[in-house]
Amino acid sequence: MKSTDCREISLSYYGLVDLRIYCINERDAELFNSILREYLMPFLQVKAPTGQPHYTILLRQGDFDLVGSDWTPMTFLLDDAVSDFRFGVEKHYSPTRRDIFNPLNGTLFSISGTEVEIIYVTKNALVKDIQRVIKQLLITKIENAGGAVLHASAFSLDGRAICYVGEKGQGKTTCLLESLKANGAKFITNDRLPIIPISGKFHVLGWFEELRLVQPSGGKKKKLRVLELCEPLRIETRPVPPKLIVLPDCLGKVGNENNAREVIEGQLLTPVDPQRPKWLGYSKSLDFDRDALLDQLPTRRLQWQFQERDELLGKIKEVVDSV
Repeated sequence: MKSTDCREISLSYYGLVDLRIYCINERDAELFNSILREYLMPFLQVKAPTGQPHYTILLRQGDFDLVGSDWTPMTFLLDDAVSDFRFGVEKHYSPTRRDIFNPLNGTLFSISGTEVEIIYVTKNALVKDIQRVIKQLLITKIENAGGAVLHASAFSLDGRAICYVGEKGQGKTTCLLESLKANGAKFITNDRLPIIPISGKFHVLGWFEELRLVQPSGGKKKKLRVLELCEPLRIETRPVPPKLIVLPDCLGKVGNENNAREVIEGQLLTPVDPQRPKWLGYSKSLDFDRDALLDQLPTRRLQWQFQERDELLGKIKEVVDSV
């Protein structure tokens, strides 16, 4: 799969997952480096190309139109918010080699062992597809190491993570944005929070999903890249242990401790969760010990109202200081 003329870029995700990117020509390399700068750094950092990476990704621009009757339908993701990545077709050559084609944007994913080749048509397609591939590879490695993903917003303070968990509309993003005003606060995530055991203790990792912010005038949410919100120095680049789970409650849904536990468990995506994209084929059906994580973490309820946002940072500090 690799060409001798490739431009090579080695990346590390929090020192836990190593990726190696090969670009066929200088144009592909320039395009990937722009994606790296705008979307992936500092969550992924460039490193010296030493040792064998966990996964290898090859990029090249080109057209593909060889789909025939021996290809079978498959599903990428069932999400009404994603219109260009729902259904595709695939062809298996062996237990470790197959091709997957997305007819909506023309991208071909060629998978062989731990190598994924992405043949893309347009820049916009690659911006989305390279992130889709990298995200699934990282999450798969985390889950296979005994971790999981929590649907949460989070920031770090003094080397510990405070995680906001709740259903849509409870104010996770609002609480995160207010928290980042505190001295020393660093951004971790606004959507997916990877959790992984390191030396017998759970740690959380940052995530590079775009933020979707509610506009004062209403209507469609505004998309914002993480680096448009925070300078790189305000982003956590180390695995940090979680200190506290905070349940924002602006609708009065979190009534007691038992209900709080149900809310958290309902936002935990484990390796067997059907919402987890697994189309690359690397995932294993592993059990995640929810109790091992949740029994050791204190939980606090944060009652607030949108019209009282000026007082929110003070309430957050009180909740954090109570632990």
